[in-house]
Amino acid sequence: MTNDLRFALVTFDNVKKAIEVQKDIFPHEDGTLNLLASLDRKLFIDITGKEYLDDNVKYYLAFLGNEPVGITGLYCYLNMYPRDAWIAWYGVKSQYRKKGFGREILHWTICKARDEGYKNIRLYTDSKENIEAIKLYEKLGFVGEKYRREALSYDCYIYSKSLSGGEVEPWNDKMLYLANQSELDQLDYKK
Repeated sequence: MTNDLRFALVTFDNVKKAIEVQKDIFPHEDGTLNLLASLDRKLFIDITGKEYLDDNVKYYLAFLGNEPVGITGLYCYLNMYPRDAWIAWYGVKSQYRKKGFGREILHWTICKARDEGYKNIRLYTDSKENIEAIKLYEKLGFVGEKYRREALSYDCYIYSKSLSGGEVEPWNDKMLYLANQSELDQLDYKK
């Protein structure tokens, strides 16, 4: 990669910056509770009264010098799908798009998941709202499948990539509880 990004784990010291970056990238969604849950699951449960299904979630800010240019996250569903890493809240701030940062952040995320021993990396996205990101996923070998298991307010696709160099293991419409995630996003707006 050529942009010389550095990555920093999101902690209580930089979570406000992470929230700002996330809101710049996703102005119509709010991941504040997701970011807080990654730091203190009990705090999340106390605030929402709900269990958090994603396990081992960690977020990372991508910096160019001292300026954050994007964010990425990794999590898994340990009890349901322990071989799969999932990408969370991945994106690049609007003023840094179309400069190679998205590819670099995504490549770093893929390598991180591989280093952590996962067999597959996956993400879900709205196929109508994220067309440019989908082009990048496909260039990097992700394969998309329509997600029909739940009734959602958006056109959801699961994108998957093998981390072992073999064929992509299809998702096959297994349950993800994304309606629950959408409910949490609405709670964020109310907080």
